[in-house]
Amino acid sequence: MQLNIGENIKKHRKEMNLTQEELAEAFGVTVGAVSKWESGNTIPDILTLAGLADFFSISMDVLLGYNVSSKSVNDIVEKLDLLVKENRHAEAVSEAEKALVRYPGNFKVILTCAKTYHVVSAENNLPQYIRKAIELYENALKYISQNEDPDESEFSIRLNIAELKSKNNPEDALKELERINYMGIADVNIAMILMNSGQTEKALEKYTKAIVSILIKSLQVSSNMAIALVMTGEKQNIREARDVIDWCLALYNATGNNQISYLTKMTAVLMMIKAMCLACLDDHDNMRSCISEAYSQAKKFDRNPTNEIDNRIKFWHGNSDYKPTMYDELGRGAVAAIDSLFSLEISRNLPENVSEKIKEAQICWEEIKRGERS
Repeated sequence: MQLNIGENIKKHRKEMNLTQEELAEAFGVTVGAVSKWESGNTIPDILTLAGLADFFSISMDVLLGYNVSSKSVNDIVEKLDLLVKENRHAEAVSEAEKALVRYPGNFKVILTCAKTYHVVSAENNLPQYIRKAIELYENALKYISQNEDPDESEFSIRLNIAELKSKNNPEDALKELERINYMGIADVNIAMILMNSGQTEKALEKYTKAIVSILIKSLQVSSNMAIALVMTGEKQNIREARDVIDWCLALYNATGNNQISYLTKMTAVLMMIKAMCLACLDDHDNMRSCISEAYSQAKKFDRNPTNEIDNRIKFWHGNSDYKPTMYDELGRGAVAAIDSLFSLEISRNLPENVSEKIKEAQICWEEIKRGERS
């Protein structure tokens, strides 16, 4: 098999925007030596080749120009995955060691080996494997530019590192998690470490933030998913939309503490989305009852409108500085929000039959508002 070492050294050097002089300085050789490598007049020794592969964040096969590297890597990954699934841990570790020698700069191999040691360490409680897994995860981060798997990211890798560190070094694990805690995404993991290390109050603060995040996301998921299902115009999907809204309402009912909060407003809005679903299902009695309840909740909110939820829900253990405020684009008042909701839904590109049914719900809404006023 013809090797293209010189061409590959030149290619990857240029991709890193390095001159021959800079590469020579990095490896402690002369510019002439680099020039001879790239022209093909000489070939670096095996240790230098391994160093070059690591420096360029590529595998030895890629540096040497083998075309079979991708298949070989996939074969190794599949074999390691199978060995782990079959609990053949000794064989998995042996194969991982061989793979790391052959592909010292391949992200996919390094990450798979890290996961192998991770699983083996959990199953066998071996500290040396915990250390090895952490080392490999950290090494994988150096080559993350090679990553083509959308399910893998810096976040997922650092989360694994933090999980491993939490066993013996919770302080380092917390530092690792704080680095990736974008928008509170690692709050639960941080809370668990705080709890296990005896910092209960701080753990409860983090759990409170996690609950707030769940409330926000449940609203976004349930309302948008329900609307998407209704937009299909299919009865089965519309029934599913109704059930999705019921799921979120049950969560809100279980979390509220009878105080007026942003959840009160959102309960009214969700009830109206459910009423739209019921209208599309020709369940007019339940639709009217649902709209009446939505109006009751909306009026209760509008008497004392607030976008806050701190100390207004169950399971609240946030500190005095934590005052989450929730917003939407439907208007400050709940009645106005539902009015806006009808305008928004009718303006969508809905099937004609769905649009007509939503108008029926709107007519009922207007009737109930007039009846309350008269």
